[in-house]
Amino acid sequence: MQDILRVLWQVTPLKPPRIWQNCSRCDARTPFVCSGRFRINAQRKRLDAWLIYRCASCDQTWNYPVLERGLLKNIDPSVFRALSENCGDLARRHAFDLPRLRRYSDQVEEFAEVTVEKRLRDRCVHEPGQVVISIASSLPCRIRLDRLLAGELGLSRSTVQRLHDAAMLVVSPGNRAAMRQPVRDGQTVAIDLRSLERTPDLVSAILKGAA
Repeated sequence: MQDILRVLWQVTPLKPPRIWQNCSRCDARTPFVCSGRFRINAQRKRLDAWLIYRCASCDQTWNYPVLERGLLKNIDPSVFRALSENCGDLARRHAFDLPRLRRYSDQVEEFAEVTVEKRLRDRCVHEPGQVVISIASSLPCRIRLDRLLAGELGLSRSTVQRLHDAAMLVVSPGNRAAMRQPVRDGQTVAIDLRSLERTPDLVSAILKGAA
């Protein structure tokens, strides 16, 4: 029975999407960048809240509605505190809500840059014959799976694609186009190491920085 090396890759995008809007100061359509800060306005028993975006060219602001005319008595105190304190996690959650962002603009610009945090799930007693990488991503990522794997494994994209075509690298859930699609939360990538050269180098790359 072959040993299987199991590792978790937590993939996190580095930059939130930019939303394109008409900037009154630039008198042009420009990208607006999330500032990570909220603006709130309480009137009597109701609360409005916005996530502030700034024009990449002139710093003009655009307010992205996240709460409109909400009844104060129905708002969780922890949510109100997070808005008041410009909670980074809450700002990221709204900044990466792509379906809602697209209600306010027909052009939402995403970025492929990510960080990868690796964690070992099972240790092998012997040299592993297979590695199973579980991918977790709580925020939508633009990076293609072949680019992620090539960068983290130290291989070319063409080599990653050849392994996939030869069923030596299997993506689940996936399809024939999986390599060209963005990474998805919950995906697994199983790599058969038995027929590969430089296996120790590949295993080291898979585990590089793993906790």
